[in-house]
Amino acid sequence: MVLPRALQIDLAEARVLVVEDNEFNRQFACAVLGSMGVHVVECAADGVEGLAKVRTFQPDLVLLDLMMPVMDGQEFLRHLRADPDHQDLPVLVTTAMDTQEVRNATFALGAADYIDKPINRQELVARVSVHLRSHLLLKRLGKYHDRLANDLHTAQAMQEALLPTAAYLRETTGRYGLFVDALFSPSAELGGDFWGLVPVDDHRLALFAVDFSGHGVAAAINTFRLHLLIQSASAHAGDPAAFLQALNLALLPLLPRGQFATMLMVVVDVAAGTLTLSNAGGPAPIIGTEGDTRRVNTHNLPLGITASAAYANEVLDFPRGSHVSLYSDGFSDIADQSGQFLGEAGVESLVADNVDGPPQGMLARFMAAFSSRVPGRPEDDLSFIWVCSAP
Repeated sequence: MVLPRALQIDLAEARVLVVEDNEFNRQFACAVLGSMGVHVVECAADGVEGLAKVRTFQPDLVLLDLMMPVMDGQEFLRHLRADPDHQDLPVLVTTAMDTQEVRNATFALGAADYIDKPINRQELVARVSVHLRSHLLLKRLGKYHDRLANDLHTAQAMQEALLPTAAYLRETTGRYGLFVDALFSPSAELGGDFWGLVPVDDHRLALFAVDFSGHGVAAAINTFRLHLLIQSASAHAGDPAAFLQALNLALLPLLPRGQFATMLMVVVDVAAGTLTLSNAGGPAPIIGTEGDTRRVNTHNLPLGITASAAYANEVLDFPRGSHVSLYSDGFSDIADQSGQFLGEAGVESLVADNVDGPPQGMLARFMAAFSSRVPGRPEDDLSFIWVCSAP
């Protein structure tokens, strides 16, 4: 059987340390290792020298004799395993002291394997090969994990950079008299939620909330795609239905079959005191005017499913002091402590219960109430956008 390339290990890259006081045994071990293709080998004559070479040579495996002067093999193991950096380094013990008591004590100190002396060449080759390959695979996996973690961290920073900054939100308040606060919390390092603002003119501001199907890297890539499309469709920002229609047609050839996005877009006109919205399959926005809080239910297809999807605008009164909440289904689709789904009605109830008070603290009050009703962290991405018009 041919192993996949990712699992093929070249022992020429391995580093082995032989800690053995007998010169003949050291030469024998080096000869056997060389026949296996392991040529990067260092030797030490006792445990003290061996510990020093572990630090400088950084071996992938240690062949360790138990009976040595200055520091024996068991004492070597005690010191080695006390160092967190070397707790996983495989150590193969070679000794003529073949008693169960010695074996038990040696394994308890952290030996990976045990080879009786006189050493059988084939047994040494087999045991060294198994432990070296395992260690080198884990080492390779660790490097891959570190590289992937770094890439994910970079991608996460890039995704968060797409979102409006706190400074930009303060500018929005100054320009439009609208207080905007938002939460963005992906279920993993990357997610499919996305939201943003698009200034239309000096008295109209468009806001949108997007939720791509799926999670992780694939969903995050789609948010980058959509960000570019939104820039190109900004001419339609004052007309939510036309905006969604343009994005739907643009996404269709880009999304693989089975992937789609829900998107809600609203345009607040502070001069006319109106809110225009169009919804492509997203949760119902929650509108509050004159002390009344309600959901605005609309039924349109998500983006990226079919070119025949049609979107319509709904115009609502939005006088000064009104508020609107846009959120992802990560909130509505989670079960509360009683096992019942929170649902859009539950989200509406939480908004209504926490809307009183300064708008700057509403989202914090909402999240505290939400956290008290649901056990643990939701498995879906979470985003919530809260917009309140200055009274």
